[in-house]
Amino acid sequence: MVRSSLFLTVGILLASSSSWVQQADAQQQCNGYAELCSRTYDKVSYPTAHNAYAFNPPNGLATNQINNIPTQLKDGIRAFMLDAYAAPSGNSNEIQLCHTMCNVLDGGPLSATLAQIKTFMDANPNEVITILWENAANLKPAQFQAVYAAAGLSPYLHAQAKGATAWPTLAQMISSKKRLVNFIDSGADATVPWLMSEYDFVFETPYNIPKGTAYPCTIDRPKDQRKQMYVLNHFISGVFTLQGDTISIPQPDAADQTNGPDLISHINSCQTTFKQIPSFVAVDFYQKGSLTETVAKVNKVTWNGIAATGATSGKNGTTNGGSGNSDGSSKGANAAAGSLLTGKSVAAGFLATAAGAIVLLL
Repeated sequence: MVRSSLFLTVGILLASSSSWVQQADAQQQCNGYAELCSRTYDKVSYPTAHNAYAFNPPNGLATNQINNIPTQLKDGIRAFMLDAYAAPSGNSNEIQLCHTMCNVLDGGPLSATLAQIKTFMDANPNEVITILWENAANLKPAQFQAVYAAAGLSPYLHAQAKGATAWPTLAQMISSKKRLVNFIDSGADATVPWLMSEYDFVFETPYNIPKGTAYPCTIDRPKDQRKQMYVLNHFISGVFTLQGDTISIPQPDAADQTNGPDLISHINSCQTTFKQIPSFVAVDFYQKGSLTETVAKVNKVTWNGIAATGATSGKNGTTNGGSGNSDGSSKGANAAAGSLLTGKSVAAGFLATAAGAIVLLL
């Protein structure tokens, strides 16, 4: 009897120890890096896909990405900019992802995208994900609540009280399973606390950056208001008018340069200006250039070497292209000065190529 009790006690202790070890192992990496586990959410920089849903049709005038959202997740994108519109069916419990107008680019129902995100989060318990919503159609928080609940994401939703400056660490968010953060640019209210008003926590640099102009480090939204975190909008566009609306045209042919030397320079300049790292580094055509490698250096971690799907890789997985200098800066249009990310650590993979004007064929 004593021996049986002893064996039972040892078994319980071993089981508890095994569970503790599993929990410890689960915290060894957070968003791919052990060093990020102890950092609070607001002290981490996240690779961000601008208009992440806008990957189809390929090479369309309004297409901002090449890869679909499951591929973006696999490649290390951890924040997603999405635009919400009313569903064509008129169903108030559904939301459509569209670019400017649904007849310009229709990214399909939100339910499909959330299902993909849930699949990834279920399979990858050490990842913290962020969605940044543009509420273009002034939808109600209850509509978002319905779609998220139907997708089974409710257990993952993190709510941060307005005015609360102390964010949890990534490890704490992972342990609690509250690791899906949602910001919305307008329409937030207290009835859905996890759908947080973006500009209570985050400011944004200007997003309308015409090709051939400098990348700005000014506060665009909310106007002249510093916040705890910020979005570095880093994508260039051409424009044309359709049915009285001005449509921004993404520039995929320039993305090697835009997301390579120009991105480094823009980050350098804004870190100098704001004295804080960019929380969300938002780009078009993320597989070009060196987004995840550059963000790793912003986070002061050694890049894990995961190259983006479809990247045209040079040395160390970086993309060749652009007219970068050996110190990581770049010259000409859409370039900003900076010195925080320097040549030996970042820019060695960039080879100079001929620069030229991009012609829009409409």
